[in-house]
Amino acid sequence: MANILVSIITTVKNGEVFIEETLQSVYNQTFKNYEHIIIDDGSTDNTVSIINDFKQANPENKIILHEPGSLGRGKALNFGVAKAKGQWIAIVDADDIWHPNKLEAQMNILKENPGLSVLAAKTGLFTNKVNFKNFKNFTYQKIIPKKMLYKSIISHSSVIIKKEDAIYDEERTSQFDAELWYRLAFDNKKQLAIMPQELNFHRIHKNQSFEASKGQAYQMNSIKLSSKYCLKSIVLLPLFLYFIKFMYRLLIPRSIRFSKVVE
Repeated sequence: MANILVSIITTVKNGEVFIEETLQSVYNQTFKNYEHIIIDDGSTDNTVSIINDFKQANPENKIILHEPGSLGRGKALNFGVAKAKGQWIAIVDADDIWHPNKLEAQMNILKENPGLSVLAAKTGLFTNKVNFKNFKNFTYQKIIPKKMLYKSIISHSSVIIKKEDAIYDEERTSQFDAELWYRLAFDNKKQLAIMPQELNFHRIHKNQSFEASKGQAYQMNSIKLSSKYCLKSIVLLPLFLYFIKFMYRLLIPRSIRFSKVVE
């Protein structure tokens, strides 16, 4: 499957602190037939300069930088998908890191399983340093949609998705990825799968996410989204679990919740 182009998409806004590490993790991929589309969503720091410097130093990295201004997350993602030349889309957030074998392992599985629309991978958490494991084999398991209602299974940066299915809801203010997974699994009856090998690494830092700045609103939006599909599927137990999780996140500071993340 080395001859199939993968379009990697990164949206970034004021990501100067970590963007170079993310670029390097893409550069280190053993699968080389990719383009890396980066959408700068109105950065006011040195993000664009860092990207351009990395691009100039590593021309074989196939970085394509777009600066359309401040679009917002949903529109920026769809902008990147529209520019993509590959039939498969891989997402990597501007502060996350990939295992060097991520793309190669996923594309090998997709070659043997063309019916999959989304292939995710297990995601680890880190603050500063990632220790990559060596895997002898790569496997996957299909996701049962109703299990998605009990907990978040798919991390955005872990995913490869068919371009035709990568349509984000631009009207949302958060949970762009979760809404897409629910819509594909429940409404469109697409097949989603996940690899149990840890191939994506999500960085924990104080200002990283919408949750960090808009905590309660973020959680309420998440509950509303999940509840919609619970009611549609007549699965009610997760509604109680959402309430427990909401109270936990409301009462326990984020710094304590992630205190066990190993650097």
